[in-house]
Amino acid sequence: MSETDNKYFCLEEIARVKSLIDNTVIILPEIRSNYEKNKDTNKREARKNLQDLQMVVKSLLEGFPMLIQQLNELGDIQLKETTLKLQKVLKGYDYIGTVDYTPLCKALKIFADRLPQKENEINTGALAHMANRAKMGYFPTDSDHVNAIRNAMVFPDEKVSIIDPCCGEGLALEHFAKDTLSDTYGTEIDTVRAEEAQGRLTKVGFGSFFYSNISINAFQCVFLNPPYLSAPSENGMRRLEKSFLAESIRLLQYDGILIYIIPYYRAEKDVCRMLCENFTNLSVFRFIGKEFERFHQVVFIGKRIKRRDAYEQTEKLFEFMLEQNNIPEITALGSGIYEIPKPTREVGVFRGAKFNVTELAEQLRKSDSINRLFSEKALDDRKRQPLLPLNLSQIGLVGASGMMNGLIEGDTPHIIKGRVIKEKKSNIMGENQKGNTEIREVVSNKLIFNILTPNGFKSLG
Repeated sequence: MSETDNKYFCLEEIARVKSLIDNTVIILPEIRSNYEKNKDTNKREARKNLQDLQMVVKSLLEGFPMLIQQLNELGDIQLKETTLKLQKVLKGYDYIGTVDYTPLCKALKIFADRLPQKENEINTGALAHMANRAKMGYFPTDSDHVNAIRNAMVFPDEKVSIIDPCCGEGLALEHFAKDTLSDTYGTEIDTVRAEEAQGRLTKVGFGSFFYSNISINAFQCVFLNPPYLSAPSENGMRRLEKSFLAESIRLLQYDGILIYIIPYYRAEKDVCRMLCENFTNLSVFRFIGKEFERFHQVVFIGKRIKRRDAYEQTEKLFEFMLEQNNIPEITALGSGIYEIPKPTREVGVFRGAKFNVTELAEQLRKSDSINRLFSEKALDDRKRQPLLPLNLSQIGLVGASGMMNGLIEGDTPHIIKGRVIKEKKSNIMGENQKGNTEIREVVSNKLIFNILTPNGFKSLG
């Protein structure tokens, strides 16, 4: 799938937050008015009004981090800074002590109307960046950043298995595993790139990662740089970087190392939750130079653990990822700080979603069973003579089996074809006790030889 089908996905997310703000502007004064009416006369209803007020405010505050993420993707720095300032005001606003919400709702309405809703409302520079990202299709990790990540790893003194679920041409994983005892595995949906990767990696699965058949808990490291786009699913649009992460976690053995590369603005709350719940020693670093200017990539590195509750860690990480300046550059990533563990099980199954003819041909070429099969076929083709002359019954069996079909060479060469036909014979059995004549039909097989000689055609049977 190409990102060009939904390249302005962030506009859909922005529209959702705008709708939330518009609804808040309507609902907030109504709830406040009801509270003022009930606070002296109906305490129970007044408490319910306050609960409703808290829920509306909570929903509004939760929408702003999502909005900031989409503005980061859009590249509208000025509007993002305005959003951050408004978020700070909303957090400190006295919703209980303030009776008249008119100034607040007016400010929210003006802000919501500034949010872009259509492509023609996006500034030209941001629109060009989004279109370029859409056309790129996929974003392979450059060698300098792979080197920095590789330098942070300590490989064991025995063979390990590493997988890249979106391996592309296999360049990044090949570079990452160079000079190590590693079997490298990759899946790739694009056939041309997958064929290129076959020359670089140990095994490559063709087709969608999500429909591949791969052993779970069998890999010591996952190198994951997924597509940064959305795709249709049963529940609407899904973010592929989120789906790839969810499906890749189960491939790692416990204590295995995850390397996860995405734009910093794609670290949504669900992504942060999956990372915090399933990994310890979790760190994040942003890329530098032109790579960060183009794609705003960061790398998460962590060691897999059994799933745990991590609400507080999730909230802190999510808040941390909203501002790129919070994230240290990858130059701060130390050397030898993550140990790739020794394997606890083998990769028993690794099959891509599509049939790979090239891989099958290579396996057949190396197969001893295939060599033996062809050797036995050569023995079957040699000329053989019976130990004793064939009797009439044996000749009949050979003819019926079809083994006598073809050219018979000799002093009088001829072509012979044997076949079996069904023959019915009627036998008169005589009269039965009622005086009726009984006729019994007998069906038998009859062998016929058709012979073509230089003197003409003959049929023997």
